[in-house]
This record gives sequence, structure tokens and C-alpha cells, in this order.
Amino acid sequence: MFLITGFILGSTLIVTFVFGVAKRDTWLAVLAGWVISLPFALVWIAVARRFPGKNLVQINDLVYGSYLGKPLSAFYVLFFLITTSQNLRFIGDFILTYIMPETPLELILIMFTFVCAWAVRAGIEVIARCSGIFVVITLVIVAFTFVLLMKDMEFANFLPVLETPLKSFIQGTHIIVVIPFSELIIFLMIIPYLNEIKQATSSVMAGLLLGGATLFIVTVRDIAVLGITSSIIAQPSFEAVRLINIANILTRLEIFVAIVLLVTFFIKVSVFYYAAVLSTAQLFNLRSYFPLVLPSGIICIALAIILADSAMEQAYISSDVWLFYATPYELILPCLTLLIAKLRGLSPKQGGPGR
Repeated sequence: MFLITGFILGSTLIVTFVFGVAKRDTWLAVLAGWVISLPFALVWIAVARRFPGKNLVQINDLVYGSYLGKPLSAFYVLFFLITTSQNLRFIGDFILTYIMPETPLELILIMFTFVCAWAVRAGIEVIARCSGIFVVITLVIVAFTFVLLMKDMEFANFLPVLETPLKSFIQGTHIIVVIPFSELIIFLMIIPYLNEIKQATSSVMAGLLLGGATLFIVTVRDIAVLGITSSIIAQPSFEAVRLINIANILTRLEIFVAIVLLVTFFIKVSVFYYAAVLSTAQLFNLRSYFPLVLPSGIICIALAIILADSAMEQAYISSDVWLFYATPYELILPCLTLLIAKLRGLSPKQGGPGR
């Protein structure tokens, strides 16, 4: 539950460009995307429970056969690697812009990837245990900043409601569905290793609800404080918390936002990194993914550097291009997998470890 919550909150930095699309209706886009994602989450859980003990690569082999399953799994590996690289580039640009402007981007990416690589080698259980601590810290910071900013909030900043053109609102909702929530497809690489597979439904849904609720609260806070200016600010959360000034004593609290972004991005990047190396190892029938951790990290760093020439170009790619690339992997293929499994009569027993 905490791992999924932290994973969703790791997208807080990425979805900030939704403000430029949906503007003051971003809170509605977050709410709509959250609701739309719930049925798809049930599909992912149904796939995992239908094939207990099998991860996404193994499920593809069972459902589509080796000739189709292997290429499909290879495309998923590429999807995981590119997504890891994108997230690395986002956190690199953020650190370069707001924290360490004189530091080369390459050095920032190497340092952050090194920490994530250490976590991946330690295993998913270590990442999950870290996420419990980091999520609690994040929730405390969000609640603390929300209370301190209440005096600066204006209800009029939400008006008029639904002023955004329908096309832009749909695009903003699509971004929310694809990036924070539907990326949970990655947990098909993790759910099979739960001690109690029966708890998958409650854990995934609880994490989705807690992460979605926190993301919604952060969005409402930023719009209530900044109003329409949130659509022209690169990092609304950072700028909103910067306005906190209690008797000239509690000031410059935006460092807390930076801490939240760093720890939640660590969770998200580590999970994608882990899934990428694990799926690659299984695709090539390797006994361990350890030899792949360092080469995969180097590949992700290189991709993060060449993906875009600037932070603005990266935001454009994510909001206007990435959506159409990620949608088949996150929404269409899982539904198709479940449908084919039902039509072929693949039972949980057939998909289990004893097969």
C-alpha cells in the first residue's frame, strides 16, 4: 500500500504541466482521472490473481504463447526503460533548476541513479520498507503546508468551474490517467511476490485511494493559493509553499517540497528500474538480474540526456506525445490479456507455479 502511494506521489512533479492544459480545472481533471483509473486497477489485479506466482513476462508467455509473448515482453522492457529515463530527466531538471543550478545535469543523473541502483540490488522488499517511511514523511509535510497556507487560499480561485475547453479538459484527464495512475501496471512485476496474494486487491486499492487523495489535496492547495497563475508557473507546489511566512520565522519552507519530490521520485524510479532489470533477466532466462543493474542504469542515464534538449521540450513530449505511446501498454493490452485468458479458459491453477 505504501509502495503504491509513494509511487503515485512520485508523479507530482510530472503532472504539474497539467496545469498548463486544464488550468483552474486541473483539480477536476485529477478527480476524473482518479475515478477512471479504478476499473483498470481492478483489471490489473484480476490478471495477477488469475495467474498467481507469475509476473507480467510469464503471463505474456502463457496467454500469447512464446512467439507473440516474447516480443510483447520485449516491448514492455523498452517501455520500462524509457519511462525510467523520463523520470530521471524530470528529477534532474528539477534539481538543476531549483536546487543545484551550477551542477552539470549528467552528474545529477549519475548520483540519483546510483542511489536507485543500490536500492534495486537490495531488492523490492527494501524499497517497499523505505516507502513506508517516506510516505509518512510526505503525508506529514503535505498536511503541514496545507494548514499553513489556509490563510492564503481563496475559493474564488476555482471559479468559473469548467471554463477549460472540452478538448483541453479531456487531454488533462488523459494525462492524469496515464502518468500517475495507470503506470501502476508496473506492479504486475511485483504482486506475484506478495506473501499473501489475497491481499493484493485491498493493498492496491488502498494505495491508489491514498495516493490519489493526496495528489488531489496538493492540486486543490496549489489552485486555491495561486489561482490562474498556477497555469503559467513551472512548479506550482514549489511556488505555493514559498509563500508561507509566519511572523518572519517560518519561511522558505519550499525545501520541504523538494524533500517530498526527491523521496517519492526515488520510490518511483526504483520501482521502474527494478521492473526493467527483472523483466530483462526473465526475458533472457538469466538466473539473476544483478548483472543487469549497472548496464541498465547507464542506458537510462544516456536516454535521459538525449530524450529532450530542454525541460520545456520534455514537458511537451509527456503531455502531447507520451500519452499515445503509453496508453496501449497501460490500458489496452492488460484488458486484452484478461479477455484472451478468459476466452482460452486459462484458470488460476494453470497459471500457477505448478505449471
